[in-house]
Amino acid sequence: MHRWMMVSLCGIACVLGMGFLFSEVQRHSSEVKQEAAAPALPDAPLNAQAAEAVYKQSCIACHGNDLEGKMGPNLQKIGEKLSAEQLYKVIQNGRGGMPAFKSSLKDEEIANVARWLAEKK
Repeated sequence: MHRWMMVSLCGIACVLGMGFLFSEVQRHSSEVKQEAAAPALPDAPLNAQAAEAVYKQSCIACHGNDLEGKMGPNLQKIGEKLSAEQLYKVIQNGRGGMPAFKSSLKDEEIANVARWLAEKK
């Protein structure tokens, strides 16, 4: 009887584990689809002055005067970690505690800030 109890518990654990695995695969699949559907970085030249102005208006409270980070992370060398396209998607859609800016900034402004930050290496 003890053996059947152990086999049953092991079987239940396996079923629960498989259910969790399948739910994670579906979640990851939907994230990949969302990233693929996200608009690409608009093609526009970098305007550093305009990017700094948008940064001062929208980002400085969390990321600091010199990109050193306050509530938000340090961005002084963010270009070593993320490309302009990745930064564009993060700024547009938000991530973690960062809000999305797609409703408050124009796509061209977001792209300009993303290109400006991508140069920070």
